[in-house]
Amino acid sequence: MGLVWLKDPGNAEQREKLIAAAHSFAREIPEVQFLSVGQTLPKTSSWADASFDICFVMRLEDKAAMDHYAKNPVHQKAAQEVFLSFSQKILFYDFTSE
Repeated sequence: MGLVWLKDPGNAEQREKLIAAAHSFAREIPEVQFLSVGQTLPKTSSWADASFDICFVMRLEDKAAMDHYAKNPVHQKAAQEVFLSFSQKILFYDFTSE
């Protein structure tokens, strides 16, 4: 799971470029089994965090698949040209499913 804060919060063009880049992972990287990506909803409770601009959830089979994904040229290009260019902060939460 990843959360992204834009350098220019609320910038619709940058948000759409990030979302499109994330969708390219699901289309072009075989290790990605599932991807859901979108923008935050307005804060609905004190338990919800709506400070980020984009969230994505991606499923990969195992650690080896995650390592292959990270080295994939599609991922590396999007990371450099889109994610790092437009983001002031990115948090990833990696975990295994039980």
